[in-house]
Amino acid sequence: MKDTIIRCFFVCFAVISTMFMSSCTEDRQQQNYESPVAGKDTIYVEDVLYPYFLEAKPKYDSVFENAEITLISVNARRGMSLLFSDTASCVILARDYLRDEDSIVKSMSLPFQKIEIAKDGLVFFVSKDIPIDTMNLSQLEEMLSGTSINAIQKKVVLDEALCIPSMQSSEYAGLLKYFAKGNSALSVTFKQYENRDSLKAQVRRSKSIGIGLMSDILKDSTLKAIRIGYTDSTGKRVAPQIVHPGFIVQNMYPLVLPIFAYVKNEKKDLAWGFATFMEKDPSIQKVLLNKGIIPSHAKYNLIQEE
Repeated sequence: MKDTIIRCFFVCFAVISTMFMSSCTEDRQQQNYESPVAGKDTIYVEDVLYPYFLEAKPKYDSVFENAEITLISVNARRGMSLLFSDTASCVILARDYLRDEDSIVKSMSLPFQKIEIAKDGLVFFVSKDIPIDTMNLSQLEEMLSGTSINAIQKKVVLDEALCIPSMQSSEYAGLLKYFAKGNSALSVTFKQYENRDSLKAQVRRSKSIGIGLMSDILKDSTLKAIRIGYTDSTGKRVAPQIVHPGFIVQNMYPLVLPIFAYVKNEKKDLAWGFATFMEKDPSIQKVLLNKGIIPSHAKYNLIQEE
């Protein structure tokens, strides 16, 4: 009888233990489940874009009260490094993959998602007092291939070095995308500035050409973005136009930079939810457009100015 009671006790204990373990497993699964509209995460945003998305974020917060998103400013190369190292679930950058990054993604079949939120433009700019208004894309190609800028144009003697934010920036990645030939490096002297305000100050007080994002440079009335003429894919010559986001909308600006949210996983988690809200919500699109970047999925009604 005593032996029967003991066996019964162990059977009951085993059943209770199984039920408890099953309950704990379910609790853990619920805790690990990531919702696209609730939870906590950190999104890394390229420094030049950070103010734009920081201003847009309160609209996201007002809709998703159970979501806690923290935005952190980084340079573009650092942001991509965090994505590859499993530190970040999402980064927002004004560039596509660099060649080495693209190779890693393809060779390792990494499940990263690229969500295009908006577009910006790569601009060459000078102080407003410098008598250079236009250049052709072919002249810029010559300059970045090592030809002296003062051999290309004769209006004013310019500094030979090109001022760039840094080689970690999306602006430098844009130069590689449009002007690097194969695996060759760009053959021009650079002056690098980690601080874009310092870069713009240097261009203001010198005879230098700087590189920047259209959304950033057009805000500064002391600087002048150079109008660029080019030959399009059909062989038609396109005359230099005023540097304006409207020409990005019309596909008439030659140096466009996509603004991507790179999401770590294929699953629809909180990072994905934030990125797609930035991509598609009309109130967010309005904020970004007011900041000078072109939302990729907005509808536009262009009015020709007389």
